[in-house]
This record gives sequence, structure tokens and C-alpha cells, in this order.
Amino acid sequence: MPNTSSYAVAPGGGNNAFIPTFSAATGQIQIEFTRSVNRFPITQYAQIVPVQQMSGYYLKIDEQETARVVNTQDLQWPLGEDRPTGINSDFEFNQFTCQRFQTSFHIPQETARQAQWDVVASHARIAAAKMMTHRSLRMATQLTTSSNYTSSGGGQNYYANASDLVASTDITTDPDGVQKIIRAAIERIVQNTVGAVSAKDILLVVNPITARIMATSAGVRDYVKNYPAALSFLKGDDTFAAYGLPQTLFGLGGVVVDDTVRVSSRKGATDARGFFYGTASAPGMVFVSRPGGLVGNEGPSFSTATIFAYEDMTVETMEDPWNRRVRGSVTDNSATVLTAALSGLYIADANT
Repeated sequence: MPNTSSYAVAPGGGNNAFIPTFSAATGQIQIEFTRSVNRFPITQYAQIVPVQQMSGYYLKIDEQETARVVNTQDLQWPLGEDRPTGINSDFEFNQFTCQRFQTSFHIPQETARQAQWDVVASHARIAAAKMMTHRSLRMATQLTTSSNYTSSGGGQNYYANASDLVASTDITTDPDGVQKIIRAAIERIVQNTVGAVSAKDILLVVNPITARIMATSAGVRDYVKNYPAALSFLKGDDTFAAYGLPQTLFGLGGVVVDDTVRVSSRKGATDARGFFYGTASAPGMVFVSRPGGLVGNEGPSFSTATIFAYEDMTVETMEDPWNRRVRGSVTDNSATVLTAALSGLYIADANT
């Protein structure tokens, strides 16, 4: 009879100094649900800005002055008269402070030396994925905190319900609800930023639950039906890899499905896991601006979500001869900030 027994090996615990070799029949198959750091969707909608100090300021200039023309006479300069003095634009310095987070692991030297696979690298990948999940949670918290969207300039961009943005609209019962919400969000962001942010700069961020509801709505189905790459949709090609949604939708710059999963329960407790940005009963929609590349530079920026990174996912390992261990750590020293909240928009529940 075949040997059907299995081993739950926890390197570093008890007497597990030696890990049994792979069975020849398995072909050294390794089951490891570790997500590559570059595959976390946060890299698509948040911009990273390297900083040299853990605490600092970023400059915010009054967005309204670039478009303030009350009437044509205000800017008139009659011949023979002194040049109009004009007014200075308001600006403010907003502070950010990086915080240091880390997760670590340790493995007996005997385990690391005798294991039939690179057990240290495996643990490092797990730690890195955990830290990226942690960073994603911090950014999701910023993007879904209603008080972050308050504006003294009158540009509202937080809505508890979709119908607050577009009257009597939601993404389930209204066949054109998705299109109405997207177009209204684009118009609101363009107005708030006085045209500095255009539709092509705006990304829609949703989780897989919201993406499924959107993809099966009548409006999106009709949109895809008339899409030049409709055949690709039926075949499930890369263009529609985002859970049945096209890469661009109703004029947006792109659609990002954040399928990051967070396990919020302690090990051994009742399993609790879920996505960011809403639930099945209250699917959320977040609109952000992220023009340019992943890494930001000095100068004007319209990016809604920014990661000020003093230390960007540093992976460290070291030999601990005294305790006969291999120790490892992944450190993230950064700040997740909504640097330009007026260029973003958050709908907590797109179903009502």
C-alpha cells in the first residue's frame, strides 16, 4: 500500500532539526502559496517616493488659483497704468513620518544545512509577502478613511453610497450604473483638480467581488460586446485578465483589481480572511490618480496615494553561531499617505 502519511514540519520548533527528504515519487514537488512581491496590485496604483529622512514635509499648492478667473476685467492692464500687483498663491507644508515595521524568522543551522530545498529563501519569500500585505492594508486604510477626503476647497470626494454621487444609481439594479458612476467620478476629479488630472490619469481600484458584479452588469457586458477585442473577452485573454473587466473602461486610464488577501485571524483560531475595498454586501470603489511611473521624482505630482519609503523592503539574513540559528528579517520603513486627496474619490457602497 502507498504511504499516505504527511508531516507538518515547523522548522525551529521542538526536535525538528532534520527535515525528511522528498519521496522519489513526488519528483520534489513543492507546494508554496507565496506571492511575488512585484505581483501585489498596490504597485499599480500607489507611487513610491524614496526619501532620505524618516520625517519630512511635502509641499501642497492651492489647486484653485491656476483656474481662478472670476471675470475678464480682473486681469486687464490698461495702457499707462501701473502693472496690477496680483496675489500670491496659497501653499502649505504637510508632514509625513515613516514608521518601521518588520517580520522575522529563525531556523536551526542543522535544518538549513540538511533541508532538500532552500528553506531560508522560502521563509524570506513568506516574510516579504507578509510585509507587502501589511503595506497594502495600511494603504487601503488610508484610501477608505472618509476623513481623509475632506476639503476646505469644497471638492467633495467621499460618498457613503453610489446614489450620493449619482442620484438613484447602483451597480446591480441600474443597467448603466457602472458607466454613470465612472463618468461622474471622472467629472468630479477633473473639477476638483481644475483639469490638472484627466481621465487617462485615473485608475479604478476594486476587489474581485466588486469586479465580478461589474463584469456581469448589463452596461459592462454591452460595452465589452462592442469592444474591438470582444473575442479576447470570450477566450479570457490577457486584455480581460482583470476578472472579466477590460483594462480600460468608459474613459478611465485603467482598472486595477486588488486581489490581495488578508488573513486577520491568529494561527489556530477560526479562519478569517478577506479582500480590501469592500464586501459582497457593500462593494467599494476607489478612484485614484497615478500619472507617470511607479517611482516618483521631485516636482509637481497629482498622485492620490504615495508611499514615502525610507527603507523599502530590506531583506536581511545572518548566521547566529552562538544559538546555532540562521536568522532573517524583512523591514519596511515607510509612510502611506494620501498626498493629493482631491485627485481621488471613494465610494464606500456602490450597491445603494
